[in-house]
Amino acid sequence: MNEGFQVFDTLSPLQREKRLLRSGVEAALTRQSQQVLQSKTADRQRFRVFVYNLKALDILPLGAGAGMKAVSAEMNARHPIIPAERRGLRRILEGIAARALYSVGLDSGEVLLLAKGDRRYVVEELAPLLKRNGERLPEPFRSAELALARDLAQELPGRPGLLMGMDPEFLLQRGPSGGVVPASRYLPPDGVAGCDAGPPGTRGAFPVAELRPRPRGEPRALLAQLMSAAATADRLIADRSLAWRAGGMPLRGWALGGHLHFSGVTLTAPLLRALDSYLALPMLLLEDARAVARRPRYGVLGDFRHQPHGGFEYRTLPSFLVSPAVAKGAVYLAHLIVSHYEDLPLRPLDREELHAAYYSGDKSPLRVAFTPLMVQLRALGGYGKAARYIEPIFRYIGQGKTWDESRDIRSLWCYREAP
Repeated sequence: MNEGFQVFDTLSPLQREKRLLRSGVEAALTRQSQQVLQSKTADRQRFRVFVYNLKALDILPLGAGAGMKAVSAEMNARHPIIPAERRGLRRILEGIAARALYSVGLDSGEVLLLAKGDRRYVVEELAPLLKRNGERLPEPFRSAELALARDLAQELPGRPGLLMGMDPEFLLQRGPSGGVVPASRYLPPDGVAGCDAGPPGTRGAFPVAELRPRPRGEPRALLAQLMSAAATADRLIADRSLAWRAGGMPLRGWALGGHLHFSGVTLTAPLLRALDSYLALPMLLLEDARAVARRPRYGVLGDFRHQPHGGFEYRTLPSFLVSPAVAKGAVYLAHLIVSHYEDLPLRPLDREELHAAYYSGDKSPLRVAFTPLMVQLRALGGYGKAARYIEPIFRYIGQGKTWDESRDIRSLWCYREAP
């Protein structure tokens, strides 16, 4: 619980505010920012969100105005929570609160949010959950703590029950300089090769193409499913003049993701931070310079979603369909990290200068920080089986190579044998 409390504790209110803004979260944590905010939003609704292990336990509306009363966890029973039928609002508030805590090194605590209108909310307060020696946590944190302990106790070493899936995205472009052709013209909404909605502001009914290979327990089997999904897309997209484009932002305004799905493992903040440090960081070192425009709306550190099947989706990565070599390295590396994350304790992105470098796309300090991470990854049990696919990634990073998001990837995926 709150392994990064020391990070939080060493940050000033101004530094915390900057971290939140850098991570795409509106915040007013300094006196000056709060005074400006109060002058514009004096009559707005506030919410206190109680979070444990990045999941909202309760969300309490507190009314409006400077005279509203603070609410502690022990008072939950005497205050109405947001009803279940308002799931959309709950999802928004939970996502902002979890990201706010995570961005400053925390995973459990209380977040005070102020409504600004148009589904926008500002973080006004952050309070970490602390457990002193001999003390029990108050409810609802106590029950959440026990449930998490039970889940973790059931996991076996190496996580043999781990399943991985994915849904990396790509665009269909009319020639090397033409516009985006909606994927829905060729691909169904469902299936291993399908279409999906684009980023806000983009045009076209379900314009983005996705590959959705069936989940598998081993990287090799998952990659075979990915190749099969690419072959299906190749068959359905009959127009051979269309270019397939992948990466972080291959066309201006079109942010793409390479989302990874995991089940058979319990989502915790240490697992999420290991994925950020040991996977998202090296992928950033490989990305095309234009991909930096994807952040912070997309590609933020620790971006995740809980899934109905009980697993979670890691959403930080850009679309790794840029090449089979990059995709293989990303999948094998992700599987290795999730299987052994307890043995990966380094957190370079906790450092303020590296956190800022990640969001600005400044690769030089991040390349230096990656060296000890690479050493630890190579020392993991199971690395020998994965080395064939991960080492090319490390070699590209050492050579300073990056992928090219202007490249048509169709021939890379549709005329190869399965891995």
